[in-house]
Amino acid sequence: MLAGMENARYREYELELFVGDTLFVFPDGVAEPTDAANTLYGTDRMLAALNHSPNGTLEQLLHDVKADINTFVGKAMQFDDITMLAIQRKS
Repeated sequence: MLAGMENARYREYELELFVGDTLFVFPDGVAEPTDAANTLYGTDRMLAALNHSPNGTLEQLLHDVKADINTFVGKAMQFDDITMLAIQRKS
């Protein structure tokens, strides 16, 4: 659990990563930035950005998503954090 809330209930899940698999973890602040028209960035745009450089490094993956969010929102003020974590199994 990352950044859990006190007294909240959580379910336990197991996930097996195979060699080459990447896990991308994000809070709502990544999918919910809005542009000047108050349109949400959304998970479809996020997924497109994640798949922009399929053979890139984890750093490139995170950069692609952040750059795409920045382009989408333009100069619109944001009120939530944009925190991302990417983990890849190498061996």
